[in-house]
Amino acid sequence: MKPRKLHSSILSRALSRALSSSTATTTSPQCGSAFPLKTVTVANFEPSLTELRHHVRSSDFVAIDLEMTGVTSSPWRDSFEFDRSDVRYLKVRDSASRFAVVQFGVCPFRWDHSIQSFVAYP
Repeated sequence: MKPRKLHSSILSRALSRALSSSTATTTSPQCGSAFPLKTVTVANFEPSLTELRHHVRSSDFVAIDLEMTGVTSSPWRDSFEFDRSDVRYLKVRDSASRFAVVQFGVCPFRWDHSIQSFVAYP
């Protein structure tokens, strides 16, 4: 797969169209979000995992999101604009290692040439 270079405005337009035209049908009623979400439970775990594996294998990129029990463990670990990227990484890594993951979000994206947009599979 050859990587594509996209300008940020094109990517953000493509992402917004992808999220608004997502194929996911299961929505999470508790969050009231306009974006479709799939809630995975013990009852639907196996078919959801099979579907996720299929979408990840055919995706162009995958976005992940971790909800954790905290963000920073002390004020000196806050990231600042003037921090070098390696320093910022170390601060975030140190804080992240001190908290537990309570929710894991994953969303594969596939480029659809016919509509010139990414399609999201949340």
